[in-house]
Amino acid sequence: MALVPVLFAALVGVSLFGLVRSVLASVQGMALADWVSGEKMDTIRSFGGGGFSAVGLRLLGVIGRFQEGLPVLHRASVRLYAVSEKWLGFGGPGRPAWLAGKELAAVASAALFGWLAGDYLAGLVFGIAAFFLPDLLAKGRWDAVQSRIRRELPDTLDLMTLSLEAGLSLDASFTQVADKLRGGLIPDALAKMLGEVRFGMKRHQAWREMARGLGNPEVAEVVEALVQADSMGTGLADALRGIAGQMRIRSRQRAEEAAHKAPVKLLFPLAFFIFPCIFIVLLGPVFLQLLGAMG
Repeated sequence: MALVPVLFAALVGVSLFGLVRSVLASVQGMALADWVSGEKMDTIRSFGGGGFSAVGLRLLGVIGRFQEGLPVLHRASVRLYAVSEKWLGFGGPGRPAWLAGKELAAVASAALFGWLAGDYLAGLVFGIAAFFLPDLLAKGRWDAVQSRIRRELPDTLDLMTLSLEAGLSLDASFTQVADKLRGGLIPDALAKMLGEVRFGMKRHQAWREMARGLGNPEVAEVVEALVQADSMGTGLADALRGIAGQMRIRSRQRAEEAAHKAPVKLLFPLAFFIFPCIFIVLLGPVFLQLLGAMG
């Protein structure tokens, strides 16, 4: 029993040490973001990456790197992470931390459900299911982010078109979008891209890196059109106006497709939940009367 307080004290000590390290890293990143992009809001948002979540990711990363020292586990982690890497994006925890997190979820779920059910086989089943739970969560988050990007893209293109028609340059129109639509995924990516350009990265390379970071094919299509128009010296406003119209048409088509799929998706809840309740309400009294008459 004396081992429990020692382990708890060691865990608290490691957590406090990691918390101090994460706060110092956040302050350093805050100063760098303010210097590169000149955006005061970036200094406030940079505190979001600290705290106990950063400590947990660092600990999981250490455990994962220790395990990947074995060639067999290294090859397995590479195969497992290849599926989830796209869903996690550039803000993901990294392959070692992701592997250790999946193992932690599996072991914790197996132990918990095995203890609650009193059956080790049930715990093993829940552990295997929980091993793939982080992948499902990452997939859901990725789908939500892509849906938000698709909603923001037409308004972003419209504001860029208005800025270009007002006589601003393309970089100035990017700045206007980043300032006026601050808080969105695309405007924040534009602000980061402008900071990288100020740091010395080539403009077209920075545009492509931004599109690759967002991971949206429509954003990549817009960026390639902008690169081509900027390289050839054609009118960017007309190109953006046409692209914005195409994006709105695609958004309307996706909405119509989702509306057509709705009846099929409603079939299963109707068959398994609503129809049985209706049958019970309608046929239940008749069944009870028949039982009474037969008795």
